[in-house]
Amino acid sequence: MIDLIKQRRSIRAFKTEIPPRALILECLEAASWAPNPTSQQPWQFIVLAGGPLQAVCHAIKENFKPAPGAQPEPISPATQNMLARRKQENFFRMLAFLKEHEYDMQSAADGNFTFHGAPVGIIFGVYPCKDQNYLKATVAAMQNFMLVASSRGLGTCWMNAVSICQEHIKRELALEEELILVDGIAVGYPDPDSPINAIPRDRLPIEAVVRWLDI
Repeated sequence: MIDLIKQRRSIRAFKTEIPPRALILECLEAASWAPNPTSQQPWQFIVLAGGPLQAVCHAIKENFKPAPGAQPEPISPATQNMLARRKQENFFRMLAFLKEHEYDMQSAADGNFTFHGAPVGIIFGVYPCKDQNYLKATVAAMQNFMLVASSRGLGTCWMNAVSICQEHIKRELALEEELILVDGIAVGYPDPDSPINAIPRDRLPIEAVVRWLDI
């Protein structure tokens, strides 16, 4: 299990082949076994391909923008600087790798709005809950899905543009207004020859993010 968790990575270039429906259902069944409040299973898994997927990509491209009037996060300047530094280091390392391999940088950026050209997209929706427990359970379901997909040879990439553009997507797909679109996942077979699927990655030493209290 630990090896599977470590080998899973975000895939941003896919083959055109559509995975079998049975395989996608197997991964979604694993998603449905995520922990959730009193086994209410308060989610909807919306599988898109072909025209509907293209319609969602169009809605994202036409409407993507940060939420207006967003309030700053209650975070100290020191913590802001620490996280910004980590982001900058990782981003610059990624850019250097892609430039070294002469990858089309505009294509990499556009993929954030087009499910990276994957043949299948899945939107994870959830019903409202005042204490956010439904939403947190659905995030766990997404992780289950991505891990099992990786174990079956599929590639995935988390698409957080879905939540940002969810009102437009819900209108495009005629989804009920009360449904909250947590986010989407791009799904397909990875293109093994694309440099963007081989970006080096790492994690901080675990000691850097662990606090031991009275133990």
